[in-house]
Amino acid sequence: MKIAVLGAGLAGLSAAEELTRRGHEVVVIEKEPHPGGLAATIKRSGFEYDLGPHRFHTSNSEILDFVRGLPGIDLQELKRVSRIRLLDRYFDYPLALSNVLSTMPLHRGVGMMLSFLAEKVRGFYAPREQQSFEGWVLSRFGRGLFELYLAPYNKKLWGIEPSRLSADWASQRITVPSLVGLIRETVFPSKETVRSLISTFRYPRGGIGEISRALASGITGMGGSLLYSKEPLGLEKNGNGWRIALPDGHMECSKIINTIPVNRYTRLLGDLLPEDVHRSASRLKFRALVFLTVLLDGNIEPSDHWIYTSEDRYLFNRLSISRNFDPNVPSQVVFEYSCQAGDEVWNMPKDELLRSTIPGAEHLGLFSSDKVRGVDICRRSHAYPIYNLDYAENVARVLNALEDIPDSVTCGRQGMFRYNNMDHSIEMGKFAALEVLGEASVKTHFNWNENTWADG
Repeated sequence: MKIAVLGAGLAGLSAAEELTRRGHEVVVIEKEPHPGGLAATIKRSGFEYDLGPHRFHTSNSEILDFVRGLPGIDLQELKRVSRIRLLDRYFDYPLALSNVLSTMPLHRGVGMMLSFLAEKVRGFYAPREQQSFEGWVLSRFGRGLFELYLAPYNKKLWGIEPSRLSADWASQRITVPSLVGLIRETVFPSKETVRSLISTFRYPRGGIGEISRALASGITGMGGSLLYSKEPLGLEKNGNGWRIALPDGHMECSKIINTIPVNRYTRLLGDLLPEDVHRSASRLKFRALVFLTVLLDGNIEPSDHWIYTSEDRYLFNRLSISRNFDPNVPSQVVFEYSCQAGDEVWNMPKDELLRSTIPGAEHLGLFSSDKVRGVDICRRSHAYPIYNLDYAENVARVLNALEDIPDSVTCGRQGMFRYNNMDHSIEMGKFAALEVLGEASVKTHFNWNENTWADG
């Protein structure tokens, strides 16, 4: 068979590698000039940076062995250091009760405990709704922690009020289920480690993009093709296969594996899907990210891999320090800005964005303007699927309809509208390849619970 894979992120590359190794003709179509998707390492003009912090960890030994065995991959094991900057203090992330109690101003700590107790009393006579992020968090942590950190950070990250964000985001990504759970986890640590509480992770020397580079190299080495800087313009089902419209012509293939944003893929399918499916797909929104990398004279003092910043004084919502992942990369800081494609932050020129960022960097003690010797910018329009209140219904309608499209499989973060991790994407790609060959099913295999998704 000739199989087209849309998107050269980890899911698409993993699928292509599996199929090429089995002797099939595979063409990967990628709109960027390089592979990796969000798990890419940008190397240009003296810069060498990942698109935000990445940590590879997995409980699947087969996936670990697969990545370890890729040509040129040297996985080092690092002890995770990530913190929250709040109230001009640093708090460990994930939160630990002992650190919170020793770091939080006394009146704030007392206020948090009182608000938590008040919430527990309220729960006896007026329980909160559990469909929204706001209701889920308030009922478990109280208003003190909600208003101090959880609400501001998530509003900054998603651009919507916590009352309009699905509780699924909280249950999947907040790994300690309540303030009581935080106390219990501190005093009596659980035997089964939740993903987000893992203190070590693996990282390839040379950048996280080395994984996708090795996958792409293996695909071409086995006879597969990767078409960069190309984006499909349309899809047409013709008998036993597909006809894909590209900017410079057409391509025929037997099967398609999709990893591009599912709402974009749905539009490409056009009349093959009913109108109600297109309406649901149009309601699925992605959060965009802008990455500003600042190249510096001198080293950065903090040993953090990344730092979260929820307060409005910082335009960025997270930063990462590249050299703390790999000592061989230049001294630089990568700032992340959540936005929507086309908004003010998205359109801001890099010099203007740098000027807006320097006050926050100086306040954090990272660097001053005289230490800057270069700046680079990178934008990604479909970074995070937004879990608004009606996302689950719309996702289910779209994915169920795509299941009925013959000779087509969708997978990956963008392709399934799932906030998953790198190991999930690699495994999904493998199962998408097996589904194309009639040996497995992505939908049947991936029945995750909240602990599988939990990460941070």
